[in-house]
Amino acid sequence: MNYKMDKGVLTSIDMKQPKYKVLYWLMFSILLVGGILICILPVVWIFLTGFKDANEIYDLSSGFFPKRIDLGKIATVWNAMKFYKYYVNTFVMAGGDILFTIIVGGVAGYVLSKVKPLGHRIIFTTLFTLTLMPGTCRTVPLYMMFSDFPYLHISMLETYWPMWIMAASDIFNIILFKNFFDGISTSLVEAAKIDGASDLKIFFQIMIPLALPIFWVVGLFTFNGAMGTFFWPYLLITSPEKRVLGVQIYNLKTSTFSIDYQLLGLLFAMLPQVIIFGLFQKRIMGGVNIGAVKG
Repeated sequence: MNYKMDKGVLTSIDMKQPKYKVLYWLMFSILLVGGILICILPVVWIFLTGFKDANEIYDLSSGFFPKRIDLGKIATVWNAMKFYKYYVNTFVMAGGDILFTIIVGGVAGYVLSKVKPLGHRIIFTTLFTLTLMPGTCRTVPLYMMFSDFPYLHISMLETYWPMWIMAASDIFNIILFKNFFDGISTSLVEAAKIDGASDLKIFFQIMIPLALPIFWVVGLFTFNGAMGTFFWPYLLITSPEKRVLGVQIYNLKTSTFSIDYQLLGLLFAMLPQVIIFGLFQKRIMGGVNIGAVKG
């Protein structure tokens, strides 16, 4: 009798035996629980340790849990650190990042996928090759460009424009959009062109509704990246009035706030991503069925 053997450590025949089935679920449970603990324990530790006072934190015999949890301390830290203004600045920067990424990156991906201008293969190959370039190689040229923008001779320092421009030119997102648009039937584009629709009208009225999952995913990734970004805002923006959340979290180490206040401050940096993902996880995890054009 011939059996179809599966690739892997355990085959389908092995799984029919109780000892291998128990071994499989034991390994699966250990890896799953281990992964969950690795992700959750640091956040739980920061949260609980933030409710300790400084002496209790430095006392190694104090244990994992604080002696008392005063939820009013969260409001005290929020007001003392004035996190609200850093939230506003970060949301402004993140909103611009999302807008520029979706419009510029989406249009670029659509052009490479459906319009296919002369030399589009060379353009795509060049973009893909540039992803292999270390980001550190671009630091000095980009800083020089933003401090004295070519031809216009204007400085973009102390503004969010450099972050928005870099978000718009994110090659990874452009490739992500192109690959998704490749899966959408070209017949839809051809039918729209026969009806007299321009490429921009096709993109905004046809492609975006069909490609909403990839827009949600790119938007979420861009938002998470913007909320945690540090290097470029730290390098380009020195004004405290325009400081973003990531830079302010870094500056806490030189502040006069005690260690317990600093730990609770870290939670405020994590909170937006958790809320956004909790609200939109069904949208970004959901799929879309793209129908064909009937003949």
